[in-house]
Amino acid sequence: MSSTKILDYIGKIIEIVWDAKVTPSEIDSITKEVRTHAQELGGSFDVIVDMRTVKVFSPESQAKLVEHQKSIKEFGMKRAAVVVTGTIAKLQLNRTARHSVHTTETQWESYEQALAFLKES
Repeated sequence: MSSTKILDYIGKIIEIVWDAKVTPSEIDSITKEVRTHAQELGGSFDVIVDMRTVKVFSPESQAKLVEHQKSIKEFGMKRAAVVVTGTIAKLQLNRTARHSVHTTETQWESYEQALAFLKES
């Protein structure tokens, strides 16, 4: 099951974990939760996204992900560090980033590297 939480209140980092078979309704739910977290953090935050279990998004979920990315940018997201290992998921992620005009995303092979990037920068 997909989830989100405030991972670091001081560093203002929100964690999103996508399930291997994430549905459009789950994406909507996560988007609403991120809005609440963003308000708690004062409207400026970074995101670490764990997609290690995702191999491929369904077309419906991929379309919903574009909306999600646009929304969280509007909520105040500065940067996203995405942990992704599946080749197809990487390609889909690059496509959704282009469609949502999301230019502050970096991709990482390990969760630890992604988190270190957000905490150091």
